[in-house]
Amino acid sequence: MIYKILKLPKKKQLAMSQFLKIIRKQIKKNNKKFNGNLSLTHNYVTKEKINKIRIASFNSINKHKWQKIIKKLVFDEIKKILGPDLLIQTKLNLSIQMPGDSTSLLPAHSDTWSSDSPFQLNLWIPLTNTYSTNSMFMFSEKESLNLFKKISLDKKIVKIRKPKKKDFINLKFGQLLIFNPGIVHGNVVNQTKHTRVSLNVRVKSIFSPQPDDQNNDRKFGTYYDLFNISNNTEFALNILKSGVLN
Repeated sequence: MIYKILKLPKKKQLAMSQFLKIIRKQIKKNNKKFNGNLSLTHNYVTKEKINKIRIASFNSINKHKWQKIIKKLVFDEIKKILGPDLLIQTKLNLSIQMPGDSTSLLPAHSDTWSSDSPFQLNLWIPLTNTYSTNSMFMFSEKESLNLFKKISLDKKIVKIRKPKKKDFINLKFGQLLIFNPGIVHGNVVNQTKHTRVSLNVRVKSIFSPQPDDQNNDRKFGTYYDLFNISNNTEFALNILKSGVLN
């Protein structure tokens, strides 16, 4: 599985309401006239103030027990792919991309280029409908691998094409995307009439390879927290701790 779109049932969509309330509250502090529609945030907040609101919302979200909400949303699906023994990124990330705002761009990239594990999965959870340039673009598995090969052979900066219309991910509220972080992806200036608000977080198996010593910031305890552990693995770890196998 390279990427998969999940449609959440209504009960699981309701679990996302806490995130919506937090962000709406922060926008309302900035402009009391805000009508609660996150896709129209740009009508109530200037580009100069949106990052301050994003950071305040990010801090507030991460003070809540957001892992429990993520578990409700996607644990069953992640378990099918990675198994039940999981680590999750220590912070839940928040993105707000307003029309015409060039301050939140991520050019085409693979997360593996910044030392993220290709054995993990990224969860991308829009809190608004996403379409066209207010969304994220993703290249195909084949094109991503071809780029890796060119970079490996040339050892130089490889020219990456501009995204096409077909590359952008169209999702409605209540849908989310699970994808391998090795896929080349990114965003461009939002040229639509709607703001995009989305959450993202990374999950991987406890048993996936640990990064080397040069990338300690990507290890368990710094970059990852425990997300879920099966009874069998917990028992096995207790055997190791006992020292009987030393």
